[in-house]
Amino acid sequence: MYKVKTLENGLTIIGEEIPYVKSISFGVWINAGSRIEDVKVSGVSHFIEHMMFKGTNKRTSKEIASEIDNLGGQINAFTSKECTCYYVKLLDEHIEIGLDILSDMILNSKFDEVDIDKERSVILEELKMYEDSPEDLAYDMLLEHIYAGDGLGMNILGTRESLENIGKKELLEYFNTYYVPNNAVISISGNFNFDDMVEKIEDKFKNWNEKDVDIELNEAPFKSCIIAKNKDTEQVNLVMNLKAIGIENNDEVYALAVINNVFGGSISSRLFQKIREEKGLVYSIYSAQSLYRKCGELGIFASMSKENLKEVCEIIKSEIKDLKENYLTEKEIHESKEQLKGSYLLGLESTGSRMMSIGKSMLLVNKVKTTDEILQCINNVSFNSVKKVIDKVFDLNNLGVCIVGREVENIKL
Repeated sequence: MYKVKTLENGLTIIGEEIPYVKSISFGVWINAGSRIEDVKVSGVSHFIEHMMFKGTNKRTSKEIASEIDNLGGQINAFTSKECTCYYVKLLDEHIEIGLDILSDMILNSKFDEVDIDKERSVILEELKMYEDSPEDLAYDMLLEHIYAGDGLGMNILGTRESLENIGKKELLEYFNTYYVPNNAVISISGNFNFDDMVEKIEDKFKNWNEKDVDIELNEAPFKSCIIAKNKDTEQVNLVMNLKAIGIENNDEVYALAVINNVFGGSISSRLFQKIREEKGLVYSIYSAQSLYRKCGELGIFASMSKENLKEVCEIIKSEIKDLKENYLTEKEIHESKEQLKGSYLLGLESTGSRMMSIGKSMLLVNKVKTTDEILQCINNVSFNSVKKVIDKVFDLNNLGVCIVGREVENIKL
């Protein structure tokens, strides 16, 4: 059972006590990601994430890493379209050290100008690394076009131009605007006492001052498109995005998960079985949902030889049309629900997965379902709810396509 406490400064704490494990996963979530950035400083959320590990007033960068490493723990962070998360996983007896380090990073990071210049170079190398990955490049290019003019279309890493615009002034302006307690959530899962942990967190973050935050999110318009980029690769990488639903659409989210499982989300799915197993046209093909506040997409990803591209595209479109016309069978719905429940319950064996799940849910939708409630939501998926979501999502008029590979710009699909 989850427990929730909001401190006087607006910081929300959500925890799940699991007394039979020996670890604790602890995350600090900030309601700020690339979606809310100005195009001139695109990538600033991710840049700040990097800077938080570059040293505080009492710890060097190496000390931040080594204090956790020496205890056999993990410390890391990530930036997404809608949030940034800093987290540790440690044995329960060491969690106060993790709390001290994370609070030190949040409250006392130095943002040294020499480190800023060094980290800019590191991020530029990271950007090159993703550009050398054709699947990542295809996905980023497609988002840039289907969400053109909206923050969702901007690369989380930024661009070469925007990264050059980001200095100490820009970092601190963004940091001081969004890194405030009433725009944050702390999530904890593992072997701890909630009330004791709240006292420790309150003591560490008592000087973190509340401030008004104005974040207004609108639905990002979805623009259908077909784009291509020539790149000297052995395979062609294909990404297709269908306009989907927002994360807050409760019942529809679970119906879409059931549909995705059958369509392309597993090795027993229609796309995998038809295109890889029966036809032998690809090595990798799958579908996955990316859901944000007020909008989302269902992505289809495949890599293949150039000569197989048109046939793969035609089969995918044919499967979308078949789903639109004939929906799912009751057997498929039942089996997919069982698969989802099994996958979800197996994930609960990790305190890290639990911490991530409750933290993200509390931050983005301001509520968390219990395990029983989630299982019930999956059980409640019916043929009618599946039909409703298929009618809404599997529409070839709301389709974005990106192809990356050798001499693909003139290919007609």
